[in-house]
Amino acid sequence: MRLRAIRNVKSLKGKRVLVRIDANVPIRRGRAVDGPQGKIARAAVDLEWLRQHGARTVVITHLGRPQGRRVGAYSVAPVARRLEELLSTKVAMCREAVGPCARRCAEKLEEGEILLLENLRFYPGEEQNSRSFAQGLSALADLYVNDAFAVSHRAHASVDAIAEELPSYAGPLLVHEVSVLSSLLHAERHPFVLAIGGLKMTTKLPVLERLLPHVDRVLIGGALAHAFFKAQGIAIGKSVYEPEGVLLARNLLKDWPGKILLPTDVYVARRLSSQSKPRLVSLREVGTNDYIVDVGEQTLEAFLPVIQSARMVAWNGPFGYTEVPAFCVGSHHLARAIAARTGKAKTVAGGGDTLPVIDSAKLVDHFTLLSTGGGAMLEFLAGKELPGVEAVKVV
Repeated sequence: MRLRAIRNVKSLKGKRVLVRIDANVPIRRGRAVDGPQGKIARAAVDLEWLRQHGARTVVITHLGRPQGRRVGAYSVAPVARRLEELLSTKVAMCREAVGPCARRCAEKLEEGEILLLENLRFYPGEEQNSRSFAQGLSALADLYVNDAFAVSHRAHASVDAIAEELPSYAGPLLVHEVSVLSSLLHAERHPFVLAIGGLKMTTKLPVLERLLPHVDRVLIGGALAHAFFKAQGIAIGKSVYEPEGVLLARNLLKDWPGKILLPTDVYVARRLSSQSKPRLVSLREVGTNDYIVDVGEQTLEAFLPVIQSARMVAWNGPFGYTEVPAFCVGSHHLARAIAARTGKAKTVAGGGDTLPVIDSAKLVDHFTLLSTGGGAMLEFLAGKELPGVEAVKVV
């Protein structure tokens, strides 16, 4: 898949460039929580490139779910401060995203200066994919850049409708993510291993159906495995599972015997609490009052050699109840095994619950790609068309 890349544009000097980034990060005590490989940090690299090439850069993003209302707690002001730290330069902040005030702010920009507009989701037109809202944004710039893969599966005005209003390009982050994920779809290397966890079978099923014919092994963990256990009549105690996923799991096991590997032992606890001590049991020993919280040692002994021989690995979804650090052991082992293959293998991980596990294991620099998009990654790997990608695709 070829995208119209902004880095192929001959001259950006003096041009106003509207850049959609994904700066949707937690805000704590007025500060954006964003590590060295966080969303804002990665976006800043490309913003610096635009600055060095003389662009007048207008940055747009969303933050949280304010439901089309102006909510002070969701102001992107902390994002502006984080960008200033990263870029070591002033980042102007406009309290509007469209309208006369936003236009004045954009018109004041000099070459190499950066302006951040207020939260796009303060405006109902953003999530409605409103043409008029997109036109309000387009009035601020000469061209548009999508550098936010994480929201490219959303048909929102700043991702989709805007591309009808301005010459549109893909930013370096978007180009890189699409390139690496495309290589997974084409199963360029073997053995190809898919490690998938999380909860909802209904969201993971399209990926499994798309990739199962092409992968060599699928490792199932986390709450996703519970649906497979139920499909085999194995008791899971009080563990959470998606009822709709049981039949789906049964069909997958029938259609792909031997390709899907499931946990054979697990850690259980009586409470989902840091005060609860996990116990290692076989699957048949899970009690009525137990919660399955992690994969067991025998399971890791079976899973890790599969990873260690892989030449391509995709991982989405943790393998335990990772909200409690004591239940992260299996996911940390998995993260280390995948990271150790980088270089010898193409290694990709993504998902809102997966990246914090990798971060806590201090492995964020040890993967071919840490995808910024959880839902977008799943939809892309399922073979779906993403509006934000289609808008900048070479046809």
